[in-house]
Amino acid sequence: MIRTPVARRARGFTLIELLVVIAIIAILIGLLLPAVQKVREAAARMSSSNNLKQLALACHNFESSYGHLPGLAPAPSGGNANSFGYSVHARILPFIEQENLGRTFDPNAQPLFLGTFPFSFSLNPALAATAATPVKTFLCPADGANPLYTVITGGGTHAGTNYVVNIGSGRTDLGTNTYDPRFPTDGLFWYGSRVRVVEIADGTSNTLMWSQCLRGPGTGTLTGTPRSALSVEQQRRMYGSLTARGTSPTGGLNPQLSDADFAAPTTWVSNRGGSWIWGNATVNGFVAYLPPNSPNPDVTAHGQGWVSARSSFAGGANAALGDGSVRFVRDSIPAVTWRALATRTGGEVFANDF
Repeated sequence: MIRTPVARRARGFTLIELLVVIAIIAILIGLLLPAVQKVREAAARMSSSNNLKQLALACHNFESSYGHLPGLAPAPSGGNANSFGYSVHARILPFIEQENLGRTFDPNAQPLFLGTFPFSFSLNPALAATAATPVKTFLCPADGANPLYTVITGGGTHAGTNYVVNIGSGRTDLGTNTYDPRFPTDGLFWYGSRVRVVEIADGTSNTLMWSQCLRGPGTGTLTGTPRSALSVEQQRRMYGSLTARGTSPTGGLNPQLSDADFAAPTTWVSNRGGSWIWGNATVNGFVAYLPPNSPNPDVTAHGQGWVSARSSFAGGANAALGDGSVRFVRDSIPAVTWRALATRTGGEVFANDF
């Protein structure tokens, strides 16, 4: 008798088997995502480090061409520093392969703003397109905030920056100006500064030149808002403005800042990092009183104060030293060391603990 072969039905996966496979895939994805995130952060950190290195070398090339490092907002003789208002960033454009953008304005003769501060202060229409042009070298890829700002002093649209220049140590116990950019500070940059590399007596490898900041949300000013009402992220990206504080004729605020001021502001400004072209210390400068990524918020009055280095990176922030090297500075750096790194002639001695 001839037997006819019986066709076997293909056996499919059971529901339990499918669930096991899905669970294994989910576990693998869960293990992979943190690794991918770490790779992305490492790449962003390296890109940010490269940007800072370019900025530091650009300042050195500027000094080779002009005999001094660039300064904030130097105005022509008899001019209004507020109206000219250019930043260090604006002056080094030709040295970071942004010659074409740099040719769109003359920082020595063309005012950035028109009118009288603050009543009729407005962005020069001839520079509207320039101010609104984002520059990749000025932006950290890890900061996802919108790089364009429309709520800023003088109006107009400004492209922001994540890299800020060293104004000074911020110490109030030295008897000298350390954070008011209207006068010479113990840092490298202020209004009209012309520091030469040979004048950095502490050594270029022991002196901060650039660091990072987190760009503000650009949503305007919060008023009548105590610090306790802000989220942690708002406290990292906004700075407090002390409304009842005078200025000293020799530099700094009157009375000087104190740690009690961290809880004092009820007005909060959102334009930190809000313009690469405008030479304003609260916008694109930093003061080293607070270590990187401090839990305390920045506090200011009259365009000066304790504005800090901050980053999106876990554990610290990139900083460029005066010799062009870039270091990842941990949040745990001793405050005394961080402040000492901001001085150019403080005479401090370091033991490589940063």
